[in-house]
Amino acid sequence: MRQRILKTAMTAFAEKGIKAVKMDDVAAQLSISKRTLYEIFQNKEQLLYEGVRLYHQQKKQQMELIGLTSKNVMEIILRVYKIKVQEFKMTNPVFYSDLSKYPLVLDYLNNENQKVHSKYVQFMERGVKEGYFRKDVDYNLTSRMFDALEKFIMREELYKAYSIEDIFKYIVFVSLRGLCTRKGVMTLETFE
Repeated sequence: MRQRILKTAMTAFAEKGIKAVKMDDVAAQLSISKRTLYEIFQNKEQLLYEGVRLYHQQKKQQMELIGLTSKNVMEIILRVYKIKVQEFKMTNPVFYSDLSKYPLVLDYLNNENQKVHSKYVQFMERGVKEGYFRKDVDYNLTSRMFDALEKFIMREELYKAYSIEDIFKYIVFVSLRGLCTRKGVMTLETFE
């Protein structure tokens, strides 16, 4: 039941935005009582928090599998890019702005971002060894810059003026191009 609730709620949040979906809506969609829902999840923020955590766990497993089954870092980037674009197409931009109203979820996401930082640096170092990324770049700094860029996009709500797909495309392909060797740029051009 817990998994069904999480799946139903997260789908509704992604489609309509978090604020637009009431706990009553989730209970009604599942044909359960509101009381049953509140016995499992104390409130909407806890429901959202658990849903975001589950999503991150699933994405982590998916990324590990992509990492194990890809030939190189550029193939990983392409595969992850395609997945992210599909996710963004299925998510109402309001979902992202609504997240800022849930401190428990924001704290979790900030902690996850810190964990991603070291994996990003390791990934970029792998790309240097494979000859796709430049050796003369401080990847700790670029990781922090990407974090700042993401926060700016969310704070300024750029997704209201531009499609999330375009924003993601420009972050990946324009920003990444500057980190690439000639070999990396040539590979990127086959993606675009």
